[in-house]
Amino acid sequence: MPVYELSCRQGAGGQIMERDGFISYSHRRDMELAQALQRGLHTLARPWTRRPVLSVFRDTTSLSANHDLWSSILTELERSRYFIYLASPEAAASRWVRKEIEFWLANRPLDRFLIAVSDGTVAWDVENNDFDWERTDALPPVLRGRFATEPLWVDLVKVREQRLLSLRQADFRDAVATLAAPLHGRTKDELDSRDIRERQVAKRLRRTAVGALAVLLVTSLAAGVVAWQQRGEALYRARVSASQALAAHSLELADSDPRKAAQFALYAEQVESTGESAQALARAVEANSGVVRHVKGGFEKLADFHGQSQVAQTHVAVSRDGGIFAHYSDLEEGDVHLYDIRTGRDLPDLPTGMIGRNSEPLLLSRDGRTLALEAAFNRIEIWDVRKTVKVRTITASRGEDLAQAWKGLRSFTLSADGRRVAASYYASDEPSATPRLGVWDTRTGKSLLQEAAPAKDAVYSLQDDGTHLLAVDTEARTTRLLDLRTGTWARARTVSGLPAVDAPAVSFSGDPRRAWIASDGKQRRGGLWDFVTGKRVTESADGPTGVTALPADNPDLVVGAEGNSLVLYDGALRRTRTLGAFTWGVLGVSVSGDGRWVAAGSADGAVSLYSTRAVHGGTPLPHPDPVDDVRFTPDGRLAYRSDEKTTQLWKVGEGDTGLTRLGRIPRPVDVQDGAIALSPDATRIALLDVGRLTFWDPRTGAEAAEPAYTSRSTDGPGLFYLPGGRYVVGTWWQGITVIDTHSGEATQTLTEDGSYLSLAQSGDRGTLASVDEAVGDIGVWRWSAKENRFEHVRDAHAAGTSTMQLAVSVSHGGEKVATVDRDSRITIVDVRTGRTVSSAVGPGQGGHPLVFSRDTRLLVQPYGAGERGGLDLWDTATGDALGSWDLSGQGVPGTDLSVDIVEAPGGGLLTRGQDGSLVRRALGGAEWRATLCALVADPLPDADRDRYLSDLDVDAPCDA
Repeated sequence: MPVYELSCRQGAGGQIMERDGFISYSHRRDMELAQALQRGLHTLARPWTRRPVLSVFRDTTSLSANHDLWSSILTELERSRYFIYLASPEAAASRWVRKEIEFWLANRPLDRFLIAVSDGTVAWDVENNDFDWERTDALPPVLRGRFATEPLWVDLVKVREQRLLSLRQADFRDAVATLAAPLHGRTKDELDSRDIRERQVAKRLRRTAVGALAVLLVTSLAAGVVAWQQRGEALYRARVSASQALAAHSLELADSDPRKAAQFALYAEQVESTGESAQALARAVEANSGVVRHVKGGFEKLADFHGQSQVAQTHVAVSRDGGIFAHYSDLEEGDVHLYDIRTGRDLPDLPTGMIGRNSEPLLLSRDGRTLALEAAFNRIEIWDVRKTVKVRTITASRGEDLAQAWKGLRSFTLSADGRRVAASYYASDEPSATPRLGVWDTRTGKSLLQEAAPAKDAVYSLQDDGTHLLAVDTEARTTRLLDLRTGTWARARTVSGLPAVDAPAVSFSGDPRRAWIASDGKQRRGGLWDFVTGKRVTESADGPTGVTALPADNPDLVVGAEGNSLVLYDGALRRTRTLGAFTWGVLGVSVSGDGRWVAAGSADGAVSLYSTRAVHGGTPLPHPDPVDDVRFTPDGRLAYRSDEKTTQLWKVGEGDTGLTRLGRIPRPVDVQDGAIALSPDATRIALLDVGRLTFWDPRTGAEAAEPAYTSRSTDGPGLFYLPGGRYVVGTWWQGITVIDTHSGEATQTLTEDGSYLSLAQSGDRGTLASVDEAVGDIGVWRWSAKENRFEHVRDAHAAGTSTMQLAVSVSHGGEKVATVDRDSRITIVDVRTGRTVSSAVGPGQGGHPLVFSRDTRLLVQPYGAGERGGLDLWDTATGDALGSWDLSGQGVPGTDLSVDIVEAPGGGLLTRGQDGSLVRRALGGAEWRATLCALVADPLPDADRDRYLSDLDVDAPCDA
């Protein structure tokens, strides 16, 4: 039977007058989630000096002792203003839940029926205006056909699975605010603002208390000290609250406006570094993964714009060689802005004035030196980009004499060499008038062709050298080719299957070879066409739904808009990944010839430049040899590849230097029973093979003069060089043992037996940690260069009921140690204090390694396999999960390659993609902050600053 959470108001004399809400859910499945939701509704936006606005009864003890339980439930339902249903398959199957919902449907308004999904699926079918009952399993059938419009629901699946059940967690805070808003009679933003305001009121009240206590400082210095502490605590809490609110808003914006998400994440980190701000930074870096530069932010207000069609147009163009990027917006003062992609610098603007809106009005030549644009009244302007000079104006017709403003250029095309331009246009207001077709020489302005267009809505494309013009008439399903050297048209060619519509959406790839053609004006289905062969290459209902761009020299890529998002497709029109997103719809898209550079602009004037080769917050590292099957040592300093007889070796450089080939040795590395390590000076290789330790010169491949060390066997693969390079440490049957490479003798044994198998070394080589896999005991030692031996510094024990520990990791400076057990519970030990925190039981990633950020603030662990995967993030101070960093489609290694995720020399995370690429990814607040500041250095808008930071003194995060 479900449990009910009831909130109420009381009248005079304590009489219950009205309930704020009635929450019904599965007691067996959602008890913890329901309790957390109660606490969140109780706490959010509560005035500091008052009792909770919503009085919440948590369980059945709030009901009457009446033996007729259903009568008591009906009484509470009748007094409730809102019904909150925690949806799950278990709740949907509950008889009690169904009866409660049936009562509400019969007696109360549906606009006060709120849904919070804790498990299962809830999907809305837009076409049938009802839930999609083939996919929905979390709602009872009694709700079929009862809603006239899509009801409000929030998704709590992630917060329940990851146990993110605190208002400090951005996702849970957002869900509670969404549900609490109608109960409070406010919008979510108003409620969020009120919560911040109440916290700030608390800060001011505390500040007043500090002032009062300061008066008593003369008689009680101790009271003054306490007051100062309270003031500091109040200020700290206010900053934490503001940081959490900013981080929550950043996470909310990540999918719809990555630029603003980055701004809010940066300010959240600037106000106060919290787990939430780190999560927001990571998500913002992910959301901006393909961004080269946010060239221009969107205009906040569009209400004052009254242009043609009441839509503010934004146009973009990228030269085919990927050198120049041009953009224009109706919301600005009539200039075309230029950006040099190669140097990353803005170029002088072109003072063009208002440009046309009836065709693709900005066209760049292949080399970006010539810009052709549609000006007002059927005029074409030719600009020299380098000199920022208008070369000439070509008048197609006297457009100012046309009564209908929409009769501008119908189709507009520039040859790749920039020497010829063609356009179709109206020259008469007669209803039966046929558009005219003109071709001009851009160097002289001379007209090369003036005649009636072959079709009313034909679309044209000039070949690269400008000698031929292709006309595509989808109404007649034909193509015709005009030889501009002779002025003669070839015979019309019928193209079978070409969509027959009056105003097709056609996007050429820069020459007549390939084009995207939508089947109707809404572009709900389209295909790629090759007009050399006259055949459709592919067709898909899953292709772009908005404006589209095709790279001229890359037939395997299509870039298209889907509402507010910019999406990449392969040559078969299969969606591969989302490149970016905007607050408003995408109106303009352009791409370089090789498909690397993509520009897009939205209806609010926002413009961004993307790279399809970018990775999430990372840098592809150079490597002279194929590395698609190499492995890395746990310290990330050595890459190697073994066959049956030899091992090839590479040194991993710091920063972005990539791999340097060291040579090879005539011995294989057994990843199960052996290990390999590189000396600090990179002149020696230590090789452990079934209990025998030998040393090799990687340059010659010969065994070095250092004496070998032999033990009966080895019980683990751990092997590391210690500072100075004279000693190595590894795991043998007798325990963790230190070996002197000069004498070949064991100088120290750290453990009494070989039960400590998992071994890890800090990045500075000074700290060693190991875990007894059988019982979960953790040992930590530090190397003394003066004594040439390890000193024991800490013992700890892994948390949880599972004693099988699968991995251990040490932070770069040895400050913290982490282990993970077979239940995927992570234990984090502060080496200095001995404080231990643990995470919740995870989703089964126990076998994957753990890597600390350089500042020890975060711990990451890979998840997934194949093309789907990423990184889970954890707060090392609390053990709280901070969400996931999705790296799908970016070459994240699969499960079988998890050994390849290691701390990179010099900081960051080293990963090897399945495509053979080697990537160093930024890891940690400082690196993520630098990445985002390079993309979005603008300060927060005044309205947002006043809302979140009105009483706080906060510098702009990117000023330095």
